[in-house]
Amino acid sequence: MAGEYAFEETMVTLTDEDGNDRDFYVDEIYPLNGATYAALIPGDEETITEYYVFRVKDLGNDDFELEDLEDEDEYDAAADAYEEILDARAWSMQFEQED
Repeated sequence: MAGEYAFEETMVTLTDEDGNDRDFYVDEIYPLNGATYAALIPGDEETITEYYVFRVKDLGNDDFELEDLEDEDEYDAAADAYEEILDARAWSMQFEQED
């Protein structure tokens, strides 16, 4: 996936297994098969070349937790759904530019 997008300023900081903090934009939150997923894009890159998908666990009071997707089939399904959202977004932007 490559492209440039305008993001809302929703950012989260995640800590990797080595203890390094990294900022990500929350690009999309979407439902799939009874669960909610979030697609995150690294906040430190000019051109978007990668994204990460997590399951969103609602903790109440407008708080949430991002859970890793250990199951490869679940990750693939969530990533495919996000790719479809990106395709629809690109398609919509194309028609907006033609007007």
